[in-house]
Amino acid sequence: MSTSKKTKTGILDSIDKLIEWLSIILMSFMLLLTFANVIGRYVFRNSIFFSEEMARFLFVWVVFLGAAIIIKDKGHVAVTFLAERLKGRKSGKLLEIFIAICGFIFITIVFIGGITLSKTMNLYKSSALQIPMGYVYYVIPIGAGIMMVHHLKNFVSLFIKKQKNIKKEIE
Repeated sequence: MSTSKKTKTGILDSIDKLIEWLSIILMSFMLLLTFANVIGRYVFRNSIFFSEEMARFLFVWVVFLGAAIIIKDKGHVAVTFLAERLKGRKSGKLLEIFIAICGFIFITIVFIGGITLSKTMNLYKSSALQIPMGYVYYVIPIGAGIMMVHHLKNFVSLFIKKQKNIKKEIE
């Protein structure tokens, strides 16, 4: 494997590890915050005023970051009935390519919409935390951008696998 390919994969793997750890930290903080709020509400009769809003914002971040990581492993829920029936055929490969292109179009729409939404929502502040709402929505283009990279990598692998199989058949 060439050095540049190792570096590109290494950088992407490092970003993925960072996102995984960030997701774990955010999820843990969300859990602790919710637990502390429940204890505060039922034991001390006083809740943490920002906990529900913060938990909701953290959940949005965890979902989009997690979705970006799951794309790497093709771990999203999919209806594979037709794809499984056509596996190994030319029509199956065309279906895989069509599905990949549709996925890329969808992710691009989410990316562009996320940028627009983030810019627009920066004009508003959250009710409890008083932070610009754009901070909550920045995760949409961040997550979609990472999704694009992984989806593109998976798309390219469709053609690389085909070339490797052809080489094996020739040998």
